[in-house]
Amino acid sequence: MPENLKKLILNNWGLKTSALVLAVLVWAIICGRERIFSEKTLKIPVEIFNVSDNVEVVNLRPEEVTVSLKGASKFVAAVTTESHPIKIDLKNIKESSKLNYFAEDYLEIPAGVQLVSIHPKMIEVYVEEFATREVPVKIRFRGRLKAPLILKEARIIPDRVTVMGYKSQINKTDVVFTEEVDLNEIGQSLTRRIALKQTQDILKFRDYRDVELQLEIEDRSAKK
Repeated sequence: MPENLKKLILNNWGLKTSALVLAVLVWAIICGRERIFSEKTLKIPVEIFNVSDNVEVVNLRPEEVTVSLKGASKFVAAVTTESHPIKIDLKNIKESSKLNYFAEDYLEIPAGVQLVSIHPKMIEVYVEEFATREVPVKIRFRGRLKAPLILKEARIIPDRVTVMGYKSQINKTDVVFTEEVDLNEIGQSLTRRIALKQTQDILKFRDYRDVELQLEIEDRSAKK
């Protein structure tokens, strides 16, 4: 062995041996930790995506699922509520439906992690389809005209409007009323805008939120 190489190896031999031992110990600790198994329970959120424009998710139950996992510590620690949500794709759902999904089928967990339990096992998604319908408009009156006034004619323009809502509900809507018109406060013919009455079945008026009210009032005393 050349003299220079021999000196290089033997120089500070004790320090080099200590460093080697320390490196081996660190490596052993790391490897040991990787082989340690652990368990974790957490709540995983349920996410819905690819919802068509003509439908809406009106009920999702549950909105999160409780899961218990076990496996190598470093792999289990990597599973968080943000990194591994349950994702359900509604791309092909175009009409009102009540859908059931097994939560386990949509849970993505990394290799090295085992699912111990999941609750609840079933996810329910209720989807409602939007629909439109044209219906007549009617005036809602309250009170009476003061004598000797009489209501000769009442008109609404337009007299039909298109409403929008969930298909299962909007098909039951046959008429839309205006806000109340108090006849006690009217003393002559008039033309004014008046709002349409929105009910829980009507989500939206497509073209008009109000209409034109035309009342023709006749004063009987003027004819005497």
